[in-house]
Amino acid sequence: MLDSTLETTEDAVIGTQPAVTNDIVTEPTTLVTQPQPPVVITEQEVMLGTAAAVAPRSIPVTRRMIDAFRVVGAAFRPPPPRPHYGHRAAYIERAAMAREMDRL
Repeated sequence: MLDSTLETTEDAVIGTQPAVTNDIVTEPTTLVTQPQPPVVITEQEVMLGTAAAVAPRSIPVTRRMIDAFRVVGAAFRPPPPRPHYGHRAAYIERAAMAREMDRL
């Protein structure tokens, strides 16, 4: 059944002829607009455009080496010590746990 549907569809698509009419074809209307005034670019816009297009200044080799030593030094530096929190007394801990269990 599927093959016969495809064949009829192909015949229908292949067998079609483009429609031709004898109607008078008119030219599409064109939109007439006022001429636009010239665009003026300010100095600040020109400087901003050229600053974006110009490559940044090169960084001296000594500055790059100092930055590399900082990165390596930070990698070898131990992390800051963890804060020490004092332990609560056992009877306070048990009372707090009992209140939490009652809330459940």
